[in-house]
Amino acid sequence: MAEIIMMNNPFVNGNVLDQGTEATPLPFNDSFLVDFQEFSPKLYIFRAKDRDHDLFCEMVLEVKESLVYREKDAGYLAPVVACSLPNISLQRLNEKTGFEGCLQELLIFQFHLKILEQLFLFCEEVEAAKLILTLHGVNLDYVEIYNRFCASEEQAVLPKGEEVQVVIAPTIDTYNEIVDFMDELEEDFRRILWRQQNANPTFRQYLKLNACL
Repeated sequence: MAEIIMMNNPFVNGNVLDQGTEATPLPFNDSFLVDFQEFSPKLYIFRAKDRDHDLFCEMVLEVKESLVYREKDAGYLAPVVACSLPNISLQRLNEKTGFEGCLQELLIFQFHLKILEQLFLFCEEVEAAKLILTLHGVNLDYVEIYNRFCASEEQAVLPKGEEVQVVIAPTIDTYNEIVDFMDELEEDFRRILWRQQNANPTFRQYLKLNACL
């Protein structure tokens, strides 16, 4: 998996994890920035930002050992990555999209998928056997994105509210599924914008501001 990922993603080639707290955001594309910083042994700070739509995510990634089972093999200890997805503010996105629900949903879905792709690359870097992602609050609206690729899911109702823990195996097959789904969503996004621009002034304005589409 590492060889394939490194050929297609500049993130890994920069040895971001070795840059420590002095790391600076690295461009993933023209608008999406990612940054991994080692906060302490086994703890990393992950930041992702979509500059075009003012979306930002920051969370702690914990690398720990856990008992892992694969098919009929006996359990063994292996690194896993655990994190809790924070609530992502949509205030600036609302302003940029004129509170257009369909447009906002497509953009936030793309942002979540880009985050998931980068978490997979991080798992590859630390040789993690699992990605354990906890969602709660408004993020439960996006759990279907992660469920599409999950190996298991556990729901709980805590004093602070409902939360869902999604476990994903960061395999090359699942990574390819994520990339393919991102491409499909991008194509659908462009198709919807172009087909409905005449009837939807918000779509038309978005296309004007993003001429590359």
